[in-house]
Amino acid sequence: MSVAVVALVAWPLLRREEALPAPAPAADERRQVQEELDRTLAAINEMEFDRRAGNLSEEDHARLDAEERARAVELIRRRDELGEG
Repeated sequence: MSVAVVALVAWPLLRREEALPAPAPAADERRQVQEELDRTLAAINEMEFDRRAGNLSEEDHARLDAEERARAVELIRRRDELGEG
């Protein structure tokens, strides 16, 4: 009898897991783009720190900073195209 009660209680819980919609591919892509953007912004901050600490020359900083900022702009555009999650 207890097995029947447990099965009766557990059945709706198990069905709910199956009924949950899978995340939309666009939501996954948007999350990935946001993660890449976060890493790019962190890299920009790290390069600025390295330049101020004297570990990165002005010329190298300017080149790398421009590349990372261009990447950040492209990622922001892609994120905006994907819309709100």
